[in-house]
Amino acid sequence: MDDWARRTHIPLTTADALGATYARAHRWFHALKTRLVREHKWSDAPSPDHRLLFSLETSSIWRSSAGLPAGPQLKLQLPIHASSFFSPERRVQWQMVFHSDTFESVRKICPPVNDILNLIQCLLTGLVTISFEERLPEVTYRTIRGLPPVEWITQNERDLLQVFGPDHYRALARACRDTQSSFKLEVVSH
Repeated sequence: MDDWARRTHIPLTTADALGATYARAHRWFHALKTRLVREHKWSDAPSPDHRLLFSLETSSIWRSSAGLPAGPQLKLQLPIHASSFFSPERRVQWQMVFHSDTFESVRKICPPVNDILNLIQCLLTGLVTISFEERLPEVTYRTIRGLPPVEWITQNERDLLQVFGPDHYRALARACRDTQSSFKLEVVSH
C-alpha cells in the first residue's frame, strides 16, 4: 500500500481513520449486497463468523454440457472492520475471496461485484489490484491496475463524496485520470 500511496500521491492515513472511512462505506456495501440478492440470484450464506459484514454465495457461472454448475459455489464475503484485511490469520480467507472466480470473471458480467471491487480499490488502494500478464519468450509484462476507471469515479461521485469527503474524492479522481498513478507496469525477465 505504501507503493500505491506514493504512486497516487494520496497519503496513507491512520488505522483509525481508515476504519472510519471503511465504516462510512458500509451502507454502500449493503446496497450492493441487496442488488446482488435481488437482481443477480446471490443468496445469504450462513456463517458463524460474526466479524463479517456479509457473506453471500451463488452457483458457478460455468455450466456443464448438461446445464449443471461446472464448479463450486462462488462466495463473496466482506469484513465489518477494515483491519481484518491486514490480519495474518485471515489472510487465506481474503485470498480465497479476491482470487476466486467471483472477482476474476463474475465482476465482468455483474455490475455490483465490479462496484465492490472498485470501492475496495478506493478504500484500500493497492491491497486489491487487477493484473494482466503478457508472456513473451524472454520477458513478461505485468500491467497492474490499483484504482478504478475514472468513469466509475465520476459516475459514483455522490456516494464517494459521502464516504471520503471532497478533498480525498478530488485526490482519487485526479489519480484515476492519471495512468501513471492508477497503473503500474512490471517487466519480469525469464
